[in-house]
Amino acid sequence: MRRRKRSPCGCTKAVSRRSISMMSTPIPTTIPALERLNTLPDFVFRESGSIKLLVCEPLERAGFTNAFSTRLGGVSSLPSAALSLGNFRQDSRENILENRRRFQTALAVTEWTLTTANQIHSADVRSVRDAQDAQAAPTACDALTANLPRTLLAVQIADCMPILLIDERTRAFAAIHAGWRGTLACIVARTLERMQLSFDTRPDDVKAAFGPAIGACCFEVGPEVIEQFEREFPNAAAAVSKRQANGKAYLNLSRINRQILLASGVAADKVFDCGLCTSCHTELFFSYRREHGADQPIGRLMGVVGRVV
Repeated sequence: MRRRKRSPCGCTKAVSRRSISMMSTPIPTTIPALERLNTLPDFVFRESGSIKLLVCEPLERAGFTNAFSTRLGGVSSLPSAALSLGNFRQDSRENILENRRRFQTALAVTEWTLTTANQIHSADVRSVRDAQDAQAAPTACDALTANLPRTLLAVQIADCMPILLIDERTRAFAAIHAGWRGTLACIVARTLERMQLSFDTRPDDVKAAFGPAIGACCFEVGPEVIEQFEREFPNAAAAVSKRQANGKAYLNLSRINRQILLASGVAADKVFDCGLCTSCHTELFFSYRREHGADQPIGRLMGVVGRVV
């Protein structure tokens, strides 16, 4: 077995963590598997029964329900008791629907509509117009935005970056699936532009949360990918590390998406990044790369956001 390298993102350091239950009255709970994780001040792990979730507290304080799932507490055999919330091609529909029911129960939003997308690694954005539209069949896109109560927008990931946006003034919100292709196509900027057009969102009213994704410590890409980023982004070199003689290098998707948001007018102190690498932490998250998703079934995590009123 190959020895895991220490991650420069710091996610393998042993630190203390905070944990509270998903009930309205916080009750201290114990999550032994999460003891060593380095959670940033703006994120907290929570549990409800066997379900473990990561929540961005600044978004929650603004009145938006949000969460990034873990692989714990489900019924899928990936390899066992896995909370896979997508990938209907490699898991049974019954398993996924039960996992989604458990996930929404943990968030106390069982009556809300869960709206998803057929993700295609694009920069396409869908605006969900009303409650009926929220219940429609998923369409091909990689970002969803809405300004509706009791609607949970969701993106599925297994290494790609889930990004949640909220507008504190208009109460609009969005969920974004940002892989390297979507990042290269500036999907987070395209989503913000759609929110501006559809809901009169102003960038300085927006807060963003970056969920668990493959980190710069593990995301090795070929020279053709690096070249595309260096052509598109003047400061791309700062997001590239460990260059090799064969042209391969490691790419920091979080840094690039943050740069895009700041260039779009979102304040730096309103962008919250959990900094957790899915590839470093397969005990908690699914990782397409680490778990060889091209050769075997891999579950899907979710990043979700919505509001009560």
